[in-house]
Amino acid sequence: MTPPVITIDGPAGSGKTTLGRRLATSLGLPLVDTGLFYRGVMVAAARAGIDPNDRDALIDCARRASVVIDTDPTHEDADRAANVNGTEAGPALRDPANAPLLAAMSSIPEVRAALLDAQRRLAGAGAIAVGRDCGTVVFPGAQLKLYLDASEAVRAQRRASQLRGTGNGGDADGALLHGEVGARDRIDASRSAAPMRPAADAHVLDTGVLGIDAVVQAALELWAAAAAARR
Repeated sequence: MTPPVITIDGPAGSGKTTLGRRLATSLGLPLVDTGLFYRGVMVAAARAGIDPNDRDALIDCARRASVVIDTDPTHEDADRAANVNGTEAGPALRDPANAPLLAAMSSIPEVRAALLDAQRRLAGAGAIAVGRDCGTVVFPGAQLKLYLDASEAVRAQRRASQLRGTGNGGDADGALLHGEVGARDRIDASRSAAPMRPAADAHVLDTGVLGIDAVVQAALELWAAAAAARR
């Protein structure tokens, strides 16, 4: 039988990880946050002092870095979500100061290609996979594809709460975060390599309108329908 894979894509702050944790826990599957691989390489690059404009160095870093992510959906310690070259990534994993490095890396096709096999291996026995191109590139054959979205204002507010929770937010500036979220949306959606967009067969859910319980319920119903259709 084909291992069960559900993909959850969407922009920052749309609720991908929250839904992913709930589904993974309910269905007894690992949670594969593909974005953590990029953040892990970002941490490795930051530690090495690599400039965001040094394309060749970023590619080499992605190919050499050892990134191990936590796939247990019950673990919610963001600082321990990834191990980079044998060391916990820590708060640097979500430090806004590293945003230019993350954006530069994520737009390089060779960096994305270097991380594909590691992402796919974690779903060998099934997974809930969250990211920005899971349904379109990483797991195009997934049995169920979801795409979450919400207004930029709602997502910026969530991003501020997330940063405060990890100790990186301080007195997070709403206008600044609004701009950061919008800028990242535009970069991710317009890049030539694996642009962020709903897969043709994805179900789009607006998490700015639906509460998390309603989103989880909708996702479980879609999964039950997909499973029934395969019988």
